[in-house]
Amino acid sequence: MLVKAEKKERTIKPINGDSPSVRKMDFEGLDQLSDYYVAGNSFLTHTVNAYHVIFPEGERFFIKSVKAFADQVKDPALQNSIKGFIGQEVQHGKEHEKALEMLEKQGRPVSKILNFYVKSAYGFFWPVLEFIFGKKLKLAVTAGLEHYTASLGEVTLRFGLHEQAEGEMRNLLLWHACEEIEHKSVAYDVLQTVSKSYILRTLGFIVASIMFWGYAFTLQHMFIFADPKIGFKRYFSDLISAGSYARLIVIEVGKLALLYFKPGFHPNQTGGYDLANAALATI
Repeated sequence: MLVKAEKKERTIKPINGDSPSVRKMDFEGLDQLSDYYVAGNSFLTHTVNAYHVIFPEGERFFIKSVKAFADQVKDPALQNSIKGFIGQEVQHGKEHEKALEMLEKQGRPVSKILNFYVKSAYGFFWPVLEFIFGKKLKLAVTAGLEHYTASLGEVTLRFGLHEQAEGEMRNLLLWHACEEIEHKSVAYDVLQTVSKSYILRTLGFIVASIMFWGYAFTLQHMFIFADPKIGFKRYFSDLISAGSYARLIVIEVGKLALLYFKPGFHPNQTGGYDLANAALATI
């Protein structure tokens, strides 16, 4: 059964790319969602479930990476944006952790999947990369991942992908997408303050690409393989049904991703602020 989002009275600050605002949303009713709350499709739903696992710890990684170099930032405007960025990432982590609680209630093996993700990514891969390349690479990876999340947010809003989600999940995904667009330049600007190296920037983006898509695919399939309702037939049926969405994301996000390799690139060049403002007003 499709669960529609009830319109709640919320006072929401408008999007401002020059000064990100912290919005405490406190989404409710996530436990009322169906098992396959994105278009009734298991493949799409478990893709989003993978993001729920990735984001909370990922947001903390972003915060640490930026804070490690915040003392080198002398521009008052960027200092203020860093505060907004950190506040937003804290709220994103909290709301996605609520989604994880919902998945636990559905009987999903959240603890097992989360444990694998945290131990492999933050207990092994990131420490090794930091040991070899230093903290600047972590900042470069954060800037690259922020470009991905902002690009996913823009594609989500532009093509209305969030409308495929039930209830308050629709609003959670929309809100997160809007704020990723709003603060998309913060980590990049901190990186440019610390180092203007094109090699560092692009290396960070390449590492970000491998880690983000690698974990998204792996965690998605961990959810799928643990789902007793998904057999061989349903897996391929839902995979085929999800094909149009997957192609759209790969093509559109791919176009935006390639822009990152332009020597004179800056995240503000992709815009999306008006789009985010209009979308945020629908929550």
